[in-house]
Amino acid sequence: MANGTFGRLNADVRHDAQWGILCTSLDILHEAWPDVITDAGFEAAMDEDSITNILRQKMRAVKAQRSPPPEMRFEREAQSDAVDDDTPLGLIDIMVCYTWNEVTHLVIECKRIWSTDNSLALKYVREGVCRFASGKYSAGHALGAMVGYVLCGNAIGCIDRIKRTLLKEPVSVTGYDKIHGWKNTQAVVASKTLGRTKHTQKSHRYKISLLHTFVEVTSSF
Repeated sequence: MANGTFGRLNADVRHDAQWGILCTSLDILHEAWPDVITDAGFEAAMDEDSITNILRQKMRAVKAQRSPPPEMRFEREAQSDAVDDDTPLGLIDIMVCYTWNEVTHLVIECKRIWSTDNSLALKYVREGVCRFASGKYSAGHALGAMVGYVLCGNAIGCIDRIKRTLLKEPVSVTGYDKIHGWKNTQAVVASKTLGRTKHTQKSHRYKISLLHTFVEVTSSF
């Protein structure tokens, strides 16, 4: 097989290899979500890290119930916080590991979102999307995913706010491909419509595709 710039598989081969893994992971995520919001330890007012901790546990349980269980692991992984690196710092919320080589993984980043709260949309973009664009997450990878925890019961409104925020933020930071734009796809999770965007990882000279999916949080406020 042809090698890419970094001695890894080229972009097309990487995309095809990772697509099935990511689709399976997001399918498991949606199957696990009802168990998250009914968990005894879950509260709608939780911060996103606490919600994601429960989500990873439930995803592992759903995976274990499949026959045969998919050969992947759902983990939380720390990023390298080198002092001379000015890209955004953070932790990978859900690292999907599907080989014993830590380089071959997929990243799922989770953010709370509200249709009328611009600060959460900015956080979704600046502390989520931009970490993929900068290469802080998924450097040299073909695919990644964002999960929006919808706090307001209005997923469509949340998506519209994220779209507007992506258009307003500097392309030099987001790497957003405005020509491709936000495209809807139903080819990932059965009965679910996901968004798909493309972003240039400038330091690696090619584009990463992000899938965006949303789950409803029953709000008590």
